[in-house]
Amino acid sequence: MKGDNRPPWVTAVFIAGILVLFAWIGSLNPRAEYALGGGIVLRMPQWHPWEDWAATQREEAKAQRRQDSVDAWARADTVEVTAPLRRPKPGQGAIQFADSDSLGMAKLAQALQQLRSGGVLRILHFGDSQIEGDRITGDLRDALQALYGGEGAGMQPLVPFVPMAAVAHTAEGAWTRMVSFGRANDKSPTNMYGPRGISHRYATKSTSGPDAKVRYSPRSYGYPRARQSRSFSLLHGPAKGPVEIKWYANDTLWKIDYLDSNARGGALRAVATQPVKSLSLEFRGASPDWYGLSMDGPTGVRVDNVAMRGADGLSFTRMDRGHFMASLQREPVGLVILQFGGNAVPYFKSKEAVLRYGEAFRRQIRLFQEALPGANILVVGPSDMAVKEGLDWVSYPFVDDVREALKMAAFAEGAAFFDVMDFMGGPGGMVDWVHQNPPLAGPDHIHFTPRGAKKVAKALVESMQSELQRYE
Repeated sequence: MKGDNRPPWVTAVFIAGILVLFAWIGSLNPRAEYALGGGIVLRMPQWHPWEDWAATQREEAKAQRRQDSVDAWARADTVEVTAPLRRPKPGQGAIQFADSDSLGMAKLAQALQQLRSGGVLRILHFGDSQIEGDRITGDLRDALQALYGGEGAGMQPLVPFVPMAAVAHTAEGAWTRMVSFGRANDKSPTNMYGPRGISHRYATKSTSGPDAKVRYSPRSYGYPRARQSRSFSLLHGPAKGPVEIKWYANDTLWKIDYLDSNARGGALRAVATQPVKSLSLEFRGASPDWYGLSMDGPTGVRVDNVAMRGADGLSFTRMDRGHFMASLQREPVGLVILQFGGNAVPYFKSKEAVLRYGEAFRRQIRLFQEALPGANILVVGPSDMAVKEGLDWVSYPFVDDVREALKMAAFAEGAAFFDVMDFMGGPGGMVDWVHQNPPLAGPDHIHFTPRGAKKVAKALVESMQSELQRYE
């Protein structure tokens, strides 16, 4: 009909009115979702433009304060070694030190320089699932071995948990994995786990032949230096009965070791003149606790990746103290890296709990300093982590507090700190990394993709190299 033909501006005004109505409802809506019962949730839009503007103003003010702090650092006097400590700008990814710390990583630098005349130096990288599969560790290992010599992938478990980048690993037999962290029924009755905080034990068979086997061989990918090993050490606890260990190099019997019933904990060693393409071990007899197999070069830098999935980084002081300290001291150690915090973040309900966590972490640092007075300690802070609230992903409530607690713990004990969260861009950085193309973090908004882990590793390696150059 003729009366139904409305001019276009009427439709436009109607649509605009609807949008204004939705904006008005969103501005008054205090919650992003409402439970209707029966598991049904009604999600409603929220729009608080004045709060968004205020948040933007706060972030800009915070950024200005950080810049003012950087400028103040630049004006402050520093004690030089051969170059002054580098004070990082936010997002730079530099290793940080307390204002009172003028020595930096002098211990590590001196130990590395001594390698030019021979010897070995081990670096221990403990962390949570962010470093599984040799992520981050592998890049640091290759960079240091390129500069100071060395080869091999470091300490390996007896039974594979997460595949390593450079090492293919299989195990046969009824093995039990025991860890110093996690559930009570996963722990060792002796509370002794060797230097990795993880041990294994196999069950004997009633039939003839070996009770258990393990095999290691290089993968076709990973850094070439990590795929070559000539020096091997098999770490074990006290014997529980006679046991025979056969070593096979390149599928040929290499040597046979025996432990009698009175054997104490120690290490069985084997050194080849050329890199071993595959190494197999066969076990027969009562199993002691096996702490790991180191796969290294005869000289140079040795770097261990110790991934502790689910760990909060507080289990070191819960192990048998004398045993753990002695196991750390079997070789010269120049650096201990502690990369934790992420697994604790989701469970905090108050800042007071975070402060207690920071104090407990200080005790972990002091333990390593007591056991290894010649080593530097580097704490790697947690990444940003996000949780979904309504339709949005936001940083966990206390992730920033955990980062600060670990930084303060490191500085209070004279340790260095690498701020992963700051490198990612601060709170909210995880969401940005997930949305990168290609993504730098996974859809769980917690773990890095391989590309993201490589980006963090590159920043850490470059920061480490910059720090070590101060002593040349």
